This record gives sequence, structure tokens and C-alpha cells, in this order.
Amino acid sequence: MNWAELRDLVDHLPEDSATKAASGGDVQGRRWNQSTYILAAQYNALLLMIRVLWAAHLKGDPPDMSSIDPPALEADEQRVEQEEAAARYSEALLNRYSPGRTHDQQAIDHWASKIRELETQQ
Repeated sequence: MNWAELRDLVDHLPEDSATKAASGGDVQGRRWNQSTYILAAQYNALLLMIRVLWAAHLKGDPPDMSSIDPPALEADEQRVEQEEAAARYSEALLNRYSPGRTHDQQAIDHWASKIRELETQQ
């Protein structure tokens, strides 16, 4: 068997095979296929409608019904890491220009005194 035949065999494996799941980034080994994703989405949509109708017509809190979460993928973990890094960068940038920083206030006071010196010399 050559490499092209092996590639074709791997490409045509079922969606819920271990090899496809591993190549797709499945971390938990749950091996979902497209129909499983669709069924979980339908179930979650049905739960949402039940909660809305319950709150609208029965005027109370709906019973606690847990939704079905899809399996975690490596791409999800990378996305979470990127979002956390972006949040840290934004916070650092905002902190850099926040008016309450002491060394920034010292620099402002220093340059304000320099400006006053120049104004008095003229």
C-alpha cells in the first residue's frame, strides 16, 4: 500500500471513528458525528423553548434541566487561550493609560514643573 492509498482510506473513515475524532481535535474521546451534533442542538433548543414558555405562562422558575454540551476540541482550548490573552492585553493597555497610576502622576508633575519653569523664565 502506498501513501496515497493510505490517505484515501483514512479520509473515508466514518465520522465517529477514533482516527477521525483524533484528527479533528477531540480531547475527551466522545467521537460525535454530525447527526449527534444536530440532535444535541435540537434538544438544547427544545429546552430553551420549554424554559421560555414555562416562565411566560406558569410565572415561575422552570425546573433545572441540563443541556447537552458538545465535546471539547483542541480548537476550543486554543480559542479560550487567545481570548484570555486578548483580555490580559486590553487590561494592561487600559492600566497603562489609567490616570490613577503613581509613576504616571510623577511624570506629569515633573513635566508640569518644567513647563512652569519655562514660563517663568520668559
